[in-house]
Amino acid sequence: MGLLALFLVLGGIGVYRSIRLNSEVEELHALKNQYMRQQIEFKKVSNEISKFRDQMSRLRELDYKLRLITDLEVERPNPSLYGIGGSMDVRSDGLTENVDLAGMDLLSVLDKDLERLKEMANYQEESFNDLKAFLVDQKDLLDRSPYRWPVRGFVSSNYGPRVDPFTGLQRQHQGVDIVTPKGTPVLAPADGIVTYTALDPTLGYMLVIDHGYGVITRYGHNDAILVREGQRVSRGDQIATVGSSGKSTGPHLHYEIRINDLAVNPLNYILE
Repeated sequence: MGLLALFLVLGGIGVYRSIRLNSEVEELHALKNQYMRQQIEFKKVSNEISKFRDQMSRLRELDYKLRLITDLEVERPNPSLYGIGGSMDVRSDGLTENVDLAGMDLLSVLDKDLERLKEMANYQEESFNDLKAFLVDQKDLLDRSPYRWPVRGFVSSNYGPRVDPFTGLQRQHQGVDIVTPKGTPVLAPADGIVTYTALDPTLGYMLVIDHGYGVITRYGHNDAILVREGQRVSRGDQIATVGSSGKSTGPHLHYEIRINDLAVNPLNYILE
């Protein structure tokens, strides 16, 4: 009876250990499978981060080239700025080829890479905002550049020294005279604000447009002025009609461009 009891106890212990061992083996297999799944998910996220890093690198190179073209301050792309993470190859056993992740916190690795990506994105956003501001300013400058004819016609008197038709004396002509029929629409050659409209003893009905950046245009001998002081005008808007008011020998437009209050030759700025 004693031996039988001993055998039963030993048998029970053996069965218990066998059941426990099987349970531990199954748990180990489950942990291994979970670890492999984590490795695969980590590889996917890591590869996506690597792709995004490459895209950011290409954007940085584009930023560099745009700054060269626009003559803005240039900072050569720094490869170390983009030296984060990288794709990881998972072997058949679920372990990575190039990184030993045993004992590493995968979330910590990803957090560091994502934080680095955030820094890169913020840096690139700031740089592109600088470029945007520059290009918007250049567009505004182009919109305000008086490169169009205010009227089409025959240039009867150029900019520079000439004999005054009323006094017979030589004097500096500060604009160009464009002969065209009375009533011809005078169009704003660029965006700006009307700053002066008046009847001048010499230039007759005249107006002045301030285009910003130190540039103003003046229009004389008009028959009628169609805008008011303080009015904002755009390139192509009708601002007056050609006439022969003031000291004039016939219908024409006296047109001036002044930069920082110094008269320049308008023909040097007209492109079309």
